[in-house]
Amino acid sequence: MKEVIRNLVLEAVKRAVSRNVINLPELESINIEVSRSKDPKFGDYATNAALVLSGSARLKPRELAAIISENLPEDAKVLTKTEIAGPGFVNFFLAREVWHGVLSRIHTDKESYGGSERRTYPRVLLEFVSANPTGPLHVGHGRGAAVGDTLARLLKKCGYELHTEYYVNDAGNQMKILGRSLYIRYRQLLGEQLEFPDNHYQGDYIIDLARELRGAPLGEKLLAMPEDDAIEAASEYARSRILDGIKDDLGYFGVAYDNYFSERTLHESGAIASTLDELRRKGKAEENEGALWFAMNDQQDEKDRVLVRATGEPTYFAADAAYHQDKLRRGYNLLVDIWGSDHHGYVPRVRAAVEALDYSPDALRVLLVQFVNLVREGQKIAMSTRSGDFITLREVLDEVGPDAARFFFLTKRSDSHLDFDLDLAKKQSRENPVYYVQYMHARIASIFRIADERNIDTDMTNPDLTLLSLPEEQRLMKHLADFPDMLAEAAESLEPHRITFYLMDLADLFHAYYHDNRVLVEETGLKKARLFLVEAIRQVVANGLQILGVTAPERM
Repeated sequence: MKEVIRNLVLEAVKRAVSRNVINLPELESINIEVSRSKDPKFGDYATNAALVLSGSARLKPRELAAIISENLPEDAKVLTKTEIAGPGFVNFFLAREVWHGVLSRIHTDKESYGGSERRTYPRVLLEFVSANPTGPLHVGHGRGAAVGDTLARLLKKCGYELHTEYYVNDAGNQMKILGRSLYIRYRQLLGEQLEFPDNHYQGDYIIDLARELRGAPLGEKLLAMPEDDAIEAASEYARSRILDGIKDDLGYFGVAYDNYFSERTLHESGAIASTLDELRRKGKAEENEGALWFAMNDQQDEKDRVLVRATGEPTYFAADAAYHQDKLRRGYNLLVDIWGSDHHGYVPRVRAAVEALDYSPDALRVLLVQFVNLVREGQKIAMSTRSGDFITLREVLDEVGPDAARFFFLTKRSDSHLDFDLDLAKKQSRENPVYYVQYMHARIASIFRIADERNIDTDMTNPDLTLLSLPEEQRLMKHLADFPDMLAEAAESLEPHRITFYLMDLADLFHAYYHDNRVLVEETGLKKARLFLVEAIRQVVANGLQILGVTAPERM
């Protein structure tokens, strides 16, 4: 709907220019905003066009606002009137037929309502979670998974060409530590008195893997191998088993990837060495004190960063530079990475590496996901991944279910801290946001089910939508009209949490309406119109929940 208003405004400006009422030399570069009015007394939509263009037109904003209003197309049937407000805003009042048309469109488009055809969007590669295969997923990873998978669904809904990828960090010293952790635990299980280092992986999952080895063919072979070979074999076994567990957990959570990309392949294929050579040729990498350093400028980071240690071992930064170059060489023009907030200091150097390799730094957009605190009985649960004392994502999913977890992870912006109340997530009450939204869908389904049980006619052909005259009905129709704009803006800003916010607002409107008004009334015309309205609501709820990866139940 905002696009309709925006086009009307641009048409009015062009007409005013063609009539020599105003002079604007660069019409093609006009960038104006259309926003939803918060108070109906100020209309349905407003634009800042006059405020933006007044300087170029050399007119006062209110004067230009009047000119825009006077030059709107005469056949703009969507409008009933316009008003000039404040310093120069133009407020638009839309005809009721517009909202009736929205309901009809929802009934026609069904599952596709809210989406858009692919336009000139970039090819997007979305990488998220990418947890090291050194332990099971924890709740922080779960939040990243919910944000990433919902964003993927959202971008696809809005017509973007998109692929998803999980970067498997399966190279470097951490894999050696993983192998040594398993090797020591295995030998301890066999009765050997060995000390377990503090900087090794402490979790019980390592002991579980060691138990698997006991009696298995690999377990017998490990004891006959030289220690270095045994540690390498243990590392490979642990990596494979942990990665399988990660994939299982993500599958249970409703998350699937187009590709898993192994860091090892960057080392084995020579991609890292090739990227480093290119940085040297471009003067962006220099030798100093036996190490290879990436030259940062003052605007990018506070100091230069090591690419290759004096030992000759590439750093994670070197691998990340090669990985992002590989992504861009695959033909993607927008890379979206979702990282934990503890990586915020890492963003400037990766963007700098992208720029040094002759790509725009804007080709990389990084979303940071803040920490999650689990809360039970009003108390935060203490956790430490370093000590292995943490609650896994699987444990949370088993307790509250994937639906509640996905929804709760998106009840705040991803860059805000989140307190995940486990007790609230299991409540069947209005206080539980996912229950409240799902109950809206189930409640509407029950209306049609009850009608069927009572042999009440639910035909919705050619409804008289002028009968939807209540203020609550007007608000509901307008909120349904906002759905496509909300999705488009959420996709552009990479903010999938907007969908949960939208659905919670819709739930407030619907449940209040349902409480005060019967749908299955005696009067046939009104019943048909209200059924048409609530079925449109049900469809939008289902479409929104589908993007969130949350089920839309028929019964609750």
